[in-house]
Amino acid sequence: MYPAVFFGLSLLHLTTADAARDRLVFLRGWLWAACATLLGMRFIVGVVDRFTPLGVLGGLGALLLLAAGQAVPWGLGLWVARLAARRLYVPAPLAFAAGVTLASSITIVIGWSPGALLSPWPVLVQLAEWVGERGVTFLVALVAALCAEPLRRYVEGVPLSPKRPLGTAAVVFGIMLGFGIVKLNGESTRHAQRRVVRVGVVQPAIEARLRWDPAERQNILERLLRLTRDSEAKSVDFTAWHEAAYPFLIEARAHRMHRGRRAIIGRGVRGPVLFGALANAEQGEGRYNAATVVDPAGMTEPVQAKMQLLWFGETVPLSSVLPFLRRWFFRAGGLVPGESISLLSVGDARIGVLNCFEDTLAAVGRDVAAAGPNLLVNITNDAWFGDTAEPELHLRLSVLRSVESRRDLVRVVNLGIPVWIDAAGRIRARGSVHEPGVLVVTPALNDDPPTVYTRLGDSLLLSALALLGAVCWSRGRRRRVDVVA
Repeated sequence: MYPAVFFGLSLLHLTTADAARDRLVFLRGWLWAACATLLGMRFIVGVVDRFTPLGVLGGLGALLLLAAGQAVPWGLGLWVARLAARRLYVPAPLAFAAGVTLASSITIVIGWSPGALLSPWPVLVQLAEWVGERGVTFLVALVAALCAEPLRRYVEGVPLSPKRPLGTAAVVFGIMLGFGIVKLNGESTRHAQRRVVRVGVVQPAIEARLRWDPAERQNILERLLRLTRDSEAKSVDFTAWHEAAYPFLIEARAHRMHRGRRAIIGRGVRGPVLFGALANAEQGEGRYNAATVVDPAGMTEPVQAKMQLLWFGETVPLSSVLPFLRRWFFRAGGLVPGESISLLSVGDARIGVLNCFEDTLAAVGRDVAAAGPNLLVNITNDAWFGDTAEPELHLRLSVLRSVESRRDLVRVVNLGIPVWIDAAGRIRARGSVHEPGVLVVTPALNDDPPTVYTRLGDSLLLSALALLGAVCWSRGRRRRVDVVA
């Protein structure tokens, strides 16, 4: 259904462009995005029903509130696009594409964008190396709007040859496609020339509720150790565990790990092991959702703490200003965000960790890539979502982090989709969603300089849009003066 991304945006352009009033533009944009959220994130109902006392009705209420909130930036973005078209004389398709880009850049709880949804077609998203996810979204929305423009003009009774907008759409799409073909071929060649590292990706298939039961912690650790022994039997360079996999608390600083029954190293496990765990924050109260590496001597590195916490799942809004909210919502509010990036090291691998949904956030991916890793690893626990569309959507939204940074991305997921994504955004290996096991992957270590997007972020896209806006305003004003004269 990937073409539905273009089709849906074309219909959105049609219905907002012919709105008689500005408030109707907001309402229709809001309604479109709310419906998209209801469809795409319907798994929220089951999550709330299974893990809270609110039941199905509470889950429906939560989904409706989420959809209503997530849709607000879309209403605002398309309203701004309407103003740009009227007051700055920006052509309607260009204004629409800018509005969609603005809307999908504002994350309320869970971020998504049309550009990221097209990641199963890697050839169309290679320009993310230059303009990022938002730039790809702009181009996708522009193509969709241009394709809808002849129909819009026909409905409005405005004479217009379809050749011009459709020709422009073909040129833009051709640039995306041509650049993608060249980059895919080039990345295949470069990948074959780079050093690789063998990683054992552990999928323990641990049910979400077990993590809350103190009596199950030792059993969870034993399962992870058993799979790690299987991984090391396959001559891996290191083994990776998912988010919060280690069932006991650790320290954020470098330290010697627990010994005895709580040890990771020993009892047939050699290490190194990259793992997720809860760590006591170095200063103040609270804990980190963190990742670290334990070496064969049993010593850990300073943790990489998760920097973007999920609202209500890991943190409570305004809890930094009103700390007592953490006590009221103890299960969600006990975590504090990390403030800096620490690369983890295993041999020649300098690993940038993206924790949980951080791999869907372009800003976090860019910050981690700017620290100079040669490999990205995402650790995630998708056990909360069961047999729903969430794991596939999460995977789809994560792919552009590898393209933006030109670094291979290994996703280590419990009850989700363990995968290896190469630097061109292609899925090279895919593990089981539900069955415990080990997926051995061989990602490349890329020591090339940072990409344009890593260095400049969205400034290249914003500069181009500002320049286009200035040109359109100048031309439109001159035409208005000529008409008056």
